[in-house]
Amino acid sequence: MQKELNSAIRLPLYIFSFVLIGVVFGYLTFKVLSFSRTVEVPDLTGKTPIEANKLLADKGLYLKIEGDDYDAAVTPGNILRQDVPGGNTVRERRGIKVVLSKGPRITAVPMLVNEPLVNAETLLLQKGLKISRVILVHSDLIEKDRVISQRPAPDEPVSEH
Repeated sequence: MQKELNSAIRLPLYIFSFVLIGVVFGYLTFKVLSFSRTVEVPDLTGKTPIEANKLLADKGLYLKIEGDDYDAAVTPGNILRQDVPGGNTVRERRGIKVVLSKGPRITAVPMLVNEPLVNAETLLLQKGLKISRVILVHSDLIEKDRVISQRPAPDEPVSEH
């Protein structure tokens, strides 16, 4: 009877000890692996990649350039946006992904002279441009709502904004 009682107590005691040891080692492993501290991400918008890399390195982070995009407001080659906004906290040794500005998108103005005004507007919209001003002029030679002159000139490069 004594042997059965000892064996009935030993088995749950062994299981409890095994589970307790597993929990303790799991907790210690988690603490060791997540030892890195958290840091605040600086705002990189408008900075050059060299400036951004210096700011990130000072915080224990590193720069990852993910691509580039057109933007008239940000100088070409500078950072347009970042994946983690400035002011947020992240763990050390993390890469911050950024997109660089290509500057404004440059396109050539299509030939609009002798086009109906509606067609001219459509051609400009297809190029990402818009009519800024229309001056109506009376003419006995040219039919109504036709473009008789344009500025900027055809094929002149302009930015899309």
